[in-house]
Amino acid sequence: MPPKVATALATALVLAVPVILVGNAVWLLLGPWFVEFQYALPGFPADPAGLVEPQRAELAKTGVAAVRPVGEGVELLREARLPDGEPAFDEREVSHMADVRGVIAGLLVVWGIALAGAVAAGLALRRSRQPGSARRALFRGALLTVAGMALLGIFMAVAFDAFFDGFHGLLFEDGTWRFDDSATLRRLYPDAFWGVAGATVAILVLAQAAALLAGLRRRA
Repeated sequence: MPPKVATALATALVLAVPVILVGNAVWLLLGPWFVEFQYALPGFPADPAGLVEPQRAELAKTGVAAVRPVGEGVELLREARLPDGEPAFDEREVSHMADVRGVIAGLLVVWGIALAGAVAAGLALRRSRQPGSARRALFRGALLTVAGMALLGIFMAVAFDAFFDGFHGLLFEDGTWRFDDSATLRRLYPDAFWGVAGATVAILVLAQAAALLAGLRRRA
């Protein structure tokens, strides 16, 4: 294999690792367990409008199910009802969640491409005349992941509001993602929810990276 081709494959493998690990974490958090976990945390904010926890948790799970790329999608939100029979979400909230679903679908497409590319690059490097090149690329990718998540974690810890606003401003059009505190989305997913979600993603990504590093060290 020409050296330039091997270098390009190794670079692609290094860059694919963070994408794969982040995608793994996001996919894991799209299950109903994460809502149950958050709502069971001590001190999780109560609904200011008085919606009781079982009903509130079920609506929150419905919201998560609606943004998963597979399933009924945001039609679940149009069918959801509050205890008094009124629609739980207005059309602006439904529209935003449709945007969220699109972003998640795009992320998972990138995740799938990165996973397929990493497998192909790794196999090609293993068959080349450069022993250990695939392992070194994976190792560097894991280190890159740790460094990136450490920097992001520090930023989130010291300026979470700026991170949250910047993140949404990058992915969504202005005026589509800010809601009053009385909106159902704000009641189901208060600021504390997103703080824990961000921390959980960081922990899951770092745990995967650490396990990858440990496994590669043992093999070496």
